[in-house]
Amino acid sequence: MSGTVRIEGDDVVLEIHGIDEILSIKRSIHIPFKHIVSVSTETIPWNIFNAIKLAGTNIPHHVKDGRFLTKEGMMFFEMHDPDSCITISLDHERYKKIFFEVEDKESAATLIEDAMSSEKLIHSNDESVSEMSGK
Repeated sequence: MSGTVRIEGDDVVLEIHGIDEILSIKRSIHIPFKHIVSVSTETIPWNIFNAIKLAGTNIPHHVKDGRFLTKEGMMFFEMHDPDSCITISLDHERYKKIFFEVEDKESAATLIEDAMSSEKLIHSNDESVSEMSGK
């Protein structure tokens, strides 16, 4: 089952639905824009990482939901179909990457990237106003 992506203030919210809430032991993940390094729509191979499951479910080639520890750090998966996932790379967060299945990965990635661009533009304008006012 696919999750949904929405924007809430300065955060991206990844919402997990149905049985995946149980399989991943999570309902949603809130990520501040400023902690997102990149968003990708590249297909994820099932065996992308040698990982230790910390909490969740792993049935090879069928479902990978929950928290997994890799040599790169903690990862979160909500994945049944690797072709339908976005990958969100993070900095200053519990997870280094989140692999998240959605109905339309191109639209989800664009939503996040557009919101991040708007957020950067707003903060850039705030800094310009501060500089012009001498603060």
